Amino acid sequence: MNSSFGGGKLPGKTRYAGRRRAMTRKSGFSVHKETTGGEFSRQNVAAHALAKGEEIEVSFYIDGHQPGDFLGFGMWFWHSDGIESELIGSPFIPTWTGYSSLSWNKVGSIWEASTSTPVSVVFKLIAVEAGKASFYQPLCGRLKHKHYEDAPHRLMKNMFETAPEAIFVDDEVNASVNISFPDGSETEHAEIILKSCNRCGRYLPINIINERNHLSFTNHCVAAHRRPCQHSSFGKLRNVENQSEILHLDYGYQLECRFCKKFEVNAAHNPQRSPGQMKEDGARRRAFELLLETLFEGSPQLIYRHKFSSELAEDIWEKFQRRCFNCNTYLPNARAMHLDHTRPLAYLWPLDETATALCKSCNSQKRDRMPTDFYVKHGQLEALAQKTGISLEELKNPKPNETAIDLLLARKHWFFSTFLTRPEMCKEREGKIAGELVVKALQRVLASSEKHQFVNLQDEYAQLRDK
Repeated sequence: MNSSFGGGKLPGKTRYAGRRRAMTRKSGFSVHKETTGGEFSRQNVAAHALAKGEEIEVSFYIDGHQPGDFLGFGMWFWHSDGIESELIGSPFIPTWTGYSSLSWNKVGSIWEASTSTPVSVVFKLIAVEAGKASFYQPLCGRLKHKHYEDAPHRLMKNMFETAPEAIFVDDEVNASVNISFPDGSETEHAEIILKSCNRCGRYLPINIINERNHLSFTNHCVAAHRRPCQHSSFGKLRNVENQSEILHLDYGYQLECRFCKKFEVNAAHNPQRSPGQMKEDGARRRAFELLLETLFEGSPQLIYRHKFSSELAEDIWEKFQRRCFNCNTYLPNARAMHLDHTRPLAYLWPLDETATALCKSCNSQKRDRMPTDFYVKHGQLEALAQKTGISLEELKNPKPNETAIDLLLARKHWFFSTFLTRPEMCKEREGKIAGELVVKALQRVLASSEKHQFVNLQDEYAQLRDK
C-alpha cells in the first residue's frame, strides 16, 4: 500500500494546457560558491557510556542580554535505547525530537527576551538501562545574523522551529554550556552525518537510516510515487572527503538548510505571491469541507451536537485539559485553541470527536501532516491514541478516509455534474480553475487508497470536459 502522506505533488501540473504559471519572482540571494548542497561528511564524535541510573546533564546559561534581544540554546544529540531525556527551565516552546536509537535528535529553542533576567536551561539524559549518549555542537547565547536585523515579526515569531541550526551566537554577552558526566564514565565514538547547505555553506546533521526524522533539512520527494528520489541534486550525496562514496537517498533532502530556506527562499518569495496564489490553499480546504458536509449530510459541529448534545470545541478543550497536546501550552479558553483534525482534512478526514487541541503555533507546524509524521516524541502517539480514541495501529499506519472515498465514488455523477459546476468551483484565478485544483487534490487522496489507488478521477473529469 502507498503509506506516505507528505506534501509530494502528483503528475498533472500542466495537464490543462497553458495553465502553468510563468516564473515571476526571484529570491535575490545566490548559492554558495563552494557547495552544491549535494555533499556530505562523516564525523566521529565522543560517545559516553552510562550505567543504569546514571545521567548526563547539559546546562545552558545566558546573561547580559536586554529585553527585545533574541536568545537561543540547542544542540544535536544521540542516545541508545533505554535512555530518556528531560528538559528543565525552557523559557519558550522548545524543538525537541524523540527519535529512536537509529537516528540523531535535536533539542533547543529561540525566543525574544522579555526581561534582562539571566536564563538557565538544563537538558538531561537519564539511563533507565545501561547505554551510550553523544552530543554535537551545544550552543547558547544572544543571536546575531544579518537576517535577524529588521526581520518582520511574522518570520521571527516561530523561530524555535529552526533551533538549533539557526543559533548564530553573538559573543558579546555572557553565555556558557557546561556538560556534567558521571565519574569514571568511558568514552567511545559515534558517527554523525553532515550535509552541505548550498546557501550558507555549512555542514549540518541529517539522518540517513530514517530520512523522515528531520534535523536540519526537510525532505524533497515525499509522495510514494516519487520515491526513491531520482533528482541527482537532491537524491544523491557525495562524500566530500571520499569522492567515490555516494549515498542514494529515498526521500532526498532540500539543498538549503531550514534556516536558509526560511529566510533566503520562502521569505523572499512568499511576500511576492499573487492574491490568486494566496487563496488557492484556502479554496481547496473550503471545497473539501463542503464536499464532506454533503457526503456525510451535515457539518461536523451539527453532527457532533446532535450525537452528544454538547459543543465539539468545548469538549475537546476539556478532554485535553485545556492545554496544547504537542507543547503543553495553557489554552485559557476554547477560542484560544486550534481544533486540529488529527488525521488531515487533505485526506478527507472530517472534524469530529477524534480532534486534537493544539495552540496556534503547533497547528501551523502540523499543517496537513499525519500524526506519525508530526508527533515523534517518545510516547506521544500512545497518548494521542488514548485521548482521541483512534487506535495506535491506525495512527502508526496512516490511511485516507476510505468511507469518504466510497461515498464520493458512489456519487461521481453528482460530483462532476453538480458539485464541480457550483459558481465557486468554476472561478478562475491566474489561469487556474478551482474545480480542477480540487480534482487534482482528490487524485492525491485516491493514490494513497488501498481500495481505489487505480481510479483516475482526473482522466474521467478530462473526458467529461472534452465531451
